[in-house]
Parts: sequence; structure tokens; C-alpha cells
Amino acid sequence: MNISPKSSLLAGAAVLALALTACGGNGGAAGSSAEPASAPKVATNAAGVLNVGIDLTYPPYDMLDGGKPAGFDVEFMDAMSAELGLKPQYTDTRFAQIVAGIKADRFDVIASTLYISSARDKEVDFVPYFQTGNSIIVKEGAAPLATAQDLCGKQVGVVTATVIAKILPAAESDKCKAAGKSAITVKEFPTDPEATQALLSGQVDAQMTDAAVAKTAVEKSKGRLGLSSQELVYPIAVGLAVQEGNAEMQKALEDGLEAMKASGKYDELLTKYNLEAVDPAVLEESMKQA
Repeated sequence: MNISPKSSLLAGAAVLALALTACGGNGGAAGSSAEPASAPKVATNAAGVLNVGIDLTYPPYDMLDGGKPAGFDVEFMDAMSAELGLKPQYTDTRFAQIVAGIKADRFDVIASTLYISSARDKEVDFVPYFQTGNSIIVKEGAAPLATAQDLCGKQVGVVTATVIAKILPAAESDKCKAAGKSAITVKEFPTDPEATQALLSGQVDAQMTDAAVAKTAVEKSKGRLGLSSQELVYPIAVGLAVQEGNAEMQKALEDGLEAMKASGKYDELLTKYNLEAVDPAVLEESMKQA
């Protein structure tokens, strides 16, 4: 994903950006236990099947669990497929090849935490379906740090080579100094678990990482850590992608999304993964990114 928190997010992208990046794999296809509840509402490459391009190496968004596709995008597309009367099938594709894959008609839709940008919008047509960003984690009981400016004078653990690893000690620290506060000290780690361990051991005051990754880390800490920020830091819009000009599939996905919102399934998934609905202002900013 390329302007991502793992990316360097979408990867997985951002100017605002997170700290993600996507994945690696073998291009295998896997089905789902989700069964359609109605007749197909849109034509697909294989009758009755919605083939989803996805990079299953980017937890908790896209991953394999017991050899089966899992994560936010899989749960989302299982629900979407049911709304469209289709059975989902997941084609595991490394992120670097995923846009080329849909342009070559290898799948019907991409659902792989694909950050929206002006460059990508020239290659595919998007259906924005959520926004992600970064969250701040602190030790349970520590003073809350809700925004990036609350990190002034603090030591913060981040993943090496992510966008926030560049933003915090530069542009964000410049704001700190302009406000008469100390700069942010960034400590980089090869992986999120290592940054989390540094927080637990007191090497840093806080950790900043992708929102869904942060929620998972907090849950695994068994009460030792807490989500300190209540709103996404450096938010970015994420989109489902279809072949450019495939208005029928684009409209079907838009209608399916509205149905998921009406049923409550959409909000349920966003809450589960610490994500947000797309803010029009965030979408506008995302579309300005190269």
C-alpha cells in the first residue's frame, strides 16, 4: 500500500500518511465460506463469483489465518459479496502487482487497503470505503497524548522508513519549536512489535503506528497498553478499485456499501478495526497526493 504505515501507507500512502506498507505472496486463489443470499446483482468474470485481488501479507487488514483469508478487507468483502449476491474468491497478489492485475482482468475488484491518490486514480476507478491513519499508544495509566503536537518533548517509537518517521522529527517538530516546546525524539524500530516492546520496557514514552495495527497491539498487551488518541492522526482515504471505465461494477459496489451502512455491518467493522468512515475533506486531500 504505499503511502502506508507499513509502507513507506498505500503503501498503503500519505502526505498525511501513516506508516504502513503492503505485502508479498504467490498469487493463489482462495474461496470463502460466505454464501450469497440473493441472485447476482452485477456481472463478473466468473458467473456468481466476485474475484477479489488482495495482498494477504498485511495484518490486520489482509492476512492468512489458519491458511484462510482473514482481516478487515476479507470481512468487508464477504459482507459486500453477500449484498451483491455473489460468492467471494480471494486472489493473493503481491501489492506491487495488484493494480496491473486488475488492468489485466485477473480479478473483478481490488480490496487491499489501497490508498487513494491522483496517480492511482488515473489507472483505476475508486469506491472510497474507509479511512485509516495513525494512532498513539501509551502505557495504561499514562497521561493521554491525543495529537501529534502532544508528542512534543516526548520519545516516540515508530517503524523505520515510514512516513511518520520523517514527519515527526521534521515538520511536526518544527511546529513544536514554533510553539516554544521541545522537538519530538523519534526512535525507529524494524517492526511494530519491536516498537511496542520498547514502549512496554520504558525506552519510549509512546508509539505511533497505523490505527488498526495499534488496536491489535493494545488488545495483545492484556491491559498493559492503551489507545491514547481518539481521532486518526494524518488520516488518508482508502478505496476499492475496479477497472477504469467499469461503471457497472463501480455502481454495484457503491450500492453494496450503502446497504452495509443501512444494516449496521459497516459501522460494526470500522469499530472492530479502529477505522473511520471517509471524511470528504480527507478524500479531497488524498486525491491531491501523487
